[in-house]
Amino acid sequence: MKTGMTRRQLAGALLAATAAAPAPPQAPPAAPAGPAEELQAARERNKSTGESLAAVSVPVDTEPAFHFTA
Repeated sequence: MKTGMTRRQLAGALLAATAAAPAPPQAPPAAPAGPAEELQAARERNKSTGESLAAVSVPVDTEPAFHFTA
């Protein structure tokens, strides 16, 4: 039997850490003028979010394998 951290404990620790960490002040983004600029802004947000998620290292045994059935 493994004696590591459970998913609930990990989630609680992450929530506590993010709640305790002060968020850096950010200037509100300027509203995009048109659809092309709005699309570019969404792509930039997705890219920065992906980079943030890629920086986090999660052990493989944190989340068990799952299988969807129809």
